[in-house]
Amino acid sequence: MITINKAFGRYQIIDNLISKNNYPTIKDIIKVCSVELGQTPKPDTIQKDIAVMKLNFPKGFNAPIKYDFQMKGYKYKDHGFRINKTPLREEDLEAIFEAADVMRFMGGSGIAEGFSHAAERILSFSLESTLSKEAFPILQTMKPPKSRGFEHFKLFFAACKDKHPVSLIHFSYRKRVFSHRIIHPFLIKEFENRWYVIGYSESHGEVRTYGLDRIFEPVALAKKYIQSTKAEIEKYLNQVYGVYPIPKKGLEEVKIRVSSLATHYFQAYPLHETQKIVKYNNGTSLISFHLVPTFELLRYFKTQGKEIKIQSPSWLSKYKIQ
Repeated sequence: MITINKAFGRYQIIDNLISKNNYPTIKDIIKVCSVELGQTPKPDTIQKDIAVMKLNFPKGFNAPIKYDFQMKGYKYKDHGFRINKTPLREEDLEAIFEAADVMRFMGGSGIAEGFSHAAERILSFSLESTLSKEAFPILQTMKPPKSRGFEHFKLFFAACKDKHPVSLIHFSYRKRVFSHRIIHPFLIKEFENRWYVIGYSESHGEVRTYGLDRIFEPVALAKKYIQSTKAEIEKYLNQVYGVYPIPKKGLEEVKIRVSSLATHYFQAYPLHETQKIVKYNNGTSLISFHLVPTFELLRYFKTQGKEIKIQSPSWLSKYKIQ
């Protein structure tokens, strides 16, 4: 990211100098870079920058740069050209809008917030790329394997955006059977590196969640779309931790008693945006959440062993995961 920003800064300086018809030389460009960017690029770096600017979209700017041997400097063959006036093509705009739609469908409170983790990883890769290739890496991020079913992401994304139902074959891991479903999807959700599609199921007469890894032969249908209610959509966007709500349970105040060790983890990594912590003098705490209990939430509590004890609702501590 740092390297890219510096390169773009040089592009702007080159563009500005050439557009003034001053026929700048490479030495002139280096001098301005030193003053305005605090860096002194080498001559071959500037030559590479000019070569990149001359490349066609999307790798460059289509900049009509030419060296004038009489004036001994660079110029634009089109005197009105500026890189900041380069128009976005229709496909560029479509890609931007589609990316923004993906961000909104991810279900965060804002684009920057929802993708903060992705931004952190991009920054880490950028910093790592500036290191010597002969050195051992000093950064390592989790790279999940490509999951089965993700090839259907585009189809379900279009179904959610354009509001049309999808016919699919669903495989149940528990029952070990295939069954036909017609769903009216409204949300694609990622949880713990797994992808799910959520929508109204005609077979069940209610909203259901389906893992993409269990979906086969999805086909978009040209039939009337059944719109889920705002409350149902909000439930899956903001009111759950995980993807599978416990049947016939709604929004509840969930309270857990947490050990002093586990309290540190909850402080560093909040489980849900409604999380509230009340600490006691001995270091333990009472943590509450306002959400719809899910199998993933209960499973998380159970895996913590003695570090967590469910206080309320009472039925949650007795509920058995099948």
